[in-house]
Amino acid sequence: MNEMLHGIRVLDFTSNAAGPCCTGMLADYGAEVIKIERPNTGNDERTYGIQVDGMSLLGAWLNRGKKSVTLDLKDPDSIALLKRMVQDCHILVESARPGVMDKLGLGYEAIHAINPKLVYCSVSAFGQAGPYSKKPGYDLIAQAMSGIMDICGAQDGPPVKSGTTLSDYVGAINAFGSIMTALRYAEQTGIGQKIDVSLLMTMIYLNGAVEYLNIGQKLTRSGNHHNTLAPYGLFEGKNGQSIVLAVISPKLWAAFCQVMEKPELADDPRFHTLQQRRANAPALIALIEDWLKTFDDISQAAALLDAAGIPSAKVFDQEDVWTDPHVLDQNYLVDVPTPSAVTSKDTFKARGCIAKFSETPGCVKRAPCVGENNEEILSRYGMTAQEIQALQDRWAKS
Repeated sequence: MNEMLHGIRVLDFTSNAAGPCCTGMLADYGAEVIKIERPNTGNDERTYGIQVDGMSLLGAWLNRGKKSVTLDLKDPDSIALLKRMVQDCHILVESARPGVMDKLGLGYEAIHAINPKLVYCSVSAFGQAGPYSKKPGYDLIAQAMSGIMDICGAQDGPPVKSGTTLSDYVGAINAFGSIMTALRYAEQTGIGQKIDVSLLMTMIYLNGAVEYLNIGQKLTRSGNHHNTLAPYGLFEGKNGQSIVLAVISPKLWAAFCQVMEKPELADDPRFHTLQQRRANAPALIALIEDWLKTFDDISQAAALLDAAGIPSAKVFDQEDVWTDPHVLDQNYLVDVPTPSAVTSKDTFKARGCIAKFSETPGCVKRAPCVGENNEEILSRYGMTAQEIQALQDRWAKS
């Protein structure tokens, strides 16, 4: 059975994380993604994170399932070749600074004139227009300027960033969904279009606190506990272990008191209603954490809460995620073949496909080494093996 995106061809000019993650998702579902990289070194994401045999495993995950072609975009021969390639492509994704692709002769207007049906997606920090469009920016900048960091952290402490590159990964999902929507329109009408995805726009979309400005209210940081719900947050046990609880109804509160073997708290005037629990949150938090500290292993408390139907979860460290039976059963993490240049191990553990499909499941495939597919792809567009080698030799000396 064919993969869902079988027959869809993508030209990938992206680097860093958001763009490569987006095109990696396209590859997961069967698109042929031709990754255009710098000669010799490849693109920036190949240097990120943990290295095995000189290869980045994060870079391998970001470039999973793609075909790598090295071209020098300063060379007119490369630009002429790419203009031939774009004629039979369906999607182009780029993450250069706004204006760079235009200077190269590969901007939207030039490409649209060659292939009017092509979907052209630009991923950047601030978008293709506006006062900030030419500013350099990465995930951290988008987190700061979106207001997300302002509502994260302790009430009396500084703003706190996400522990992962949040805007890169959510921006990738944004770009993927937008591309598929535009591709559907192009298939129906024959009309391609330009998509402008910015990390800042993506993060503002996540910022649910913005709506409070309509009533003149600015949300403040509330640390690991909710502004209006209690108990709803993170609670500490012994030895740095933590658990999250979401006890938001009278029924759950009564059941939780039973689990703690303190049924009298259900009718305690300090905690009887949600409003009272929130008003007396410091005392409530202290009571819960005193109970949690009676367990050497917080997993024991989590098991009692699960048995009582209390929404809760131990805060997993990375090892917990790696070994969790549900995560393993559902293939949220998968074993991915390593790039051919990695000789010390055959596979590495990585994130699986982002969704599960009953008929046409995706697959996380091996990433290419730099320029691994030069001959396969470039010969498709009329170049001989000798001509390809001559270009590579010329660029190797520059």
